[in-house]
Amino acid sequence: MIFRYVVKISGFLFVLILCSCATVPIPTEQAKLVPKNQVIDDRYLDQKPATGEIIIKRDTGSGSACSSRIFVDAIPIADLWSGEKIIIFLPEGDHIFSAWPNGICGGGLSETRGTVTPGKRLIFRIGYGSNGDYFIVPTAF
Repeated sequence: MIFRYVVKISGFLFVLILCSCATVPIPTEQAKLVPKNQVIDDRYLDQKPATGEIIIKRDTGSGSACSSRIFVDAIPIADLWSGEKIIIFLPEGDHIFSAWPNGICGGGLSETRGTVTPGKRLIFRIGYGSNGDYFIVPTAF
């Protein structure tokens, strides 16, 4: 009986540690492109005239026990795992970029706004801060 209790508590603590630790930014060129089977909606994957390039990438390190669902203007686009990125092309204007942790990972919906300009690139990263806060933010890394 005690052994079962210890195993359950140990498992819970292990998952908690994985999900609540700070993550580390990954350089854009080192992030792996998201596999096609994780893409939910491919409407923005192809570059078209008068679009801007948006790269959304997921940090590495702890806090990577679950994937993150990526949304653009409330449309689910893909699920990203640690160290992955998606490259999309959006028309000019303001867009809302959202991330939601899948599975048992902590954190709720995080959103940020970006202004897309044709021929320009925006880069966002998704991760966890040292307090376990989940975020999607613009990045220079």
